[in-house]
Amino acid sequence: MDRSERLRLEGKKDEMVALNKKIISISKREGFEKEEALAYVNLSFIYRTVGNYKLCQYYLELAGKIAVHVKDNFLYTKLYHEYGEMNYAIGLTYRALDYNSKAIYYGKKLNQRGWLLGNIYEKRAEFILSKNSDSAFIYYHKGFDVDPSAFNSSLIGYYHLQQTKNLDSASFYINKAILLLKKKDYWTSKCGVVYSHYAQLLFEQKDYPKALQFYEKSLQILQRTKRINKLPDLYRQIALTYKKLNNTEKENEYLLKCMKLSNHLKQSGNDALDLSVSKTIEKKETSPEIIFFSISIGILFLLEGAHFLFFKYQTAGNIDITIPPNEAPDKKVVISNDHFSELYDLLKTNDVKFLNRFEEIHPAFFQKLLKINAQLTQSELSLCAMIWLGFSSKDIADLSFMQHRSVQTKKGRLRKKLNISSETDLYNFFKNL
Repeated sequence: MDRSERLRLEGKKDEMVALNKKIISISKREGFEKEEALAYVNLSFIYRTVGNYKLCQYYLELAGKIAVHVKDNFLYTKLYHEYGEMNYAIGLTYRALDYNSKAIYYGKKLNQRGWLLGNIYEKRAEFILSKNSDSAFIYYHKGFDVDPSAFNSSLIGYYHLQQTKNLDSASFYINKAILLLKKKDYWTSKCGVVYSHYAQLLFEQKDYPKALQFYEKSLQILQRTKRINKLPDLYRQIALTYKKLNNTEKENEYLLKCMKLSNHLKQSGNDALDLSVSKTIEKKETSPEIIFFSISIGILFLLEGAHFLFFKYQTAGNIDITIPPNEAPDKKVVISNDHFSELYDLLKTNDVKFLNRFEEIHPAFFQKLLKINAQLTQSELSLCAMIWLGFSSKDIADLSFMQHRSVQTKKGRLRKKLNISSETDLYNFFKNL
C-alpha cells in the first residue's frame, strides 16, 4: 500500500493500476477484505484524477460493499475521503462535505494521522472556500498542523494570494514551501501544485518571465503525473501570463487548451451525474457506532441547512412562489427571487452545477426525496427540481433536449419510484414535502 501511494504521487497510472489489481487478486485468494477494499479505493482515485468519474464511482461502490463487513477506521477514512472528492468533482458540494465530515470523524481515530488527515482538512477548506473563506482558512491551518509539509504550507500561501491579498503572508508560506520541498518529491503531483502556487506569487509580483518558467515546470510535472483535473486552471493562468507578455498567439493557444479540456471534464461529470450517487455507504452499515454517527451527521446537516436558509431569507427575502388561480399545476410559476434566474441560466447551458446550486438553495428537498427512495438517480433528482420550480413538461423537454413524450415517460417512472398515485399532482406533492 505504501508503494501504491508513492506511485500515486508520481502519477504512474499504469503501474499503480497493475499493482492494485494484483493486490485485489491476492486479497481475494487470501481473504484479506480490508486490503481488497483499499485497492478499490486506490483505483477510484486514479480514474477520478483522469476525469473518468463513472469508473471512479464503480470502484468506490465495490469498496463500499466490503466496508459494510469490515470495521476499520483507516478504510472508512480513505473511502469517505475519496467519495467526498468524487462528489465535489462532479459538482455536488453538499454531499462532498457530508462525506468529508465522515472522513474527518474516522481520521481522528487513527493512531497515525499525518498526511491523510491533513489532506482531508485541506479538501474541506477547498470545498467551503467560496462560501466561507474564514472557515476555509482555519481548515488549511489544521491541515498544516497535522502535516507540516511543503504542499500544505503552499496552500496557506495561495489562500493569502487569492483571499487576503496579503503578499507578505503569501510570500512567507509559499517560500517556506519551496524550502520544504525535497529532491525526491520533484516528480510528484504535490510538487507540481507547489510550483504553480510559487508561479502565481511571481505573477502577482509582476515577475512574468519567471512566473512563466515555474508555470511550465508545474505543467510538465502535472502532465507527467497525469493530474488532468488540475490542468484547466493551469492552462488559463499560463494564458494570462502570455497576455502580460504581449504574446497573443501563445495566449490563444493555452485558452483553447483550457476550453477543450474543461469541456471534456464537464461531459464526464454530466455522465457521472446520471449514476446513482445516492447509495451512501452509511445506510448499508449496521454497527451501532456507525448508525449513531450517521444520525448525528444527518441532524448536523439539517441544522446547517436551516441556518443557511434563515440567513438567506434574512438577507434576500423569502422565496415567493405563486400559482395563478385556475391554471394547470404544470404551468410555469413565478419566483420573485434572483435564485430562479440563476438556476434557469444553469439549466439553459446544461451546467452540471445546477443540482448542487439547487441543493444549496433548498438543502432539505433532496434529503426528503432520498428518504422516500434512496435509489433516485441524478437525472431523476434534476427532474424533481425542475418540477418543484414550476417548469411545464414542455419547458423541461426544451431545457433537457428531450421529446415531450420522453418527459412524460420519465414522470411516470418517477411516480412509481416515489409511490405517487396518478391522481396526485407532482408539483403539489413536491411543494408539500
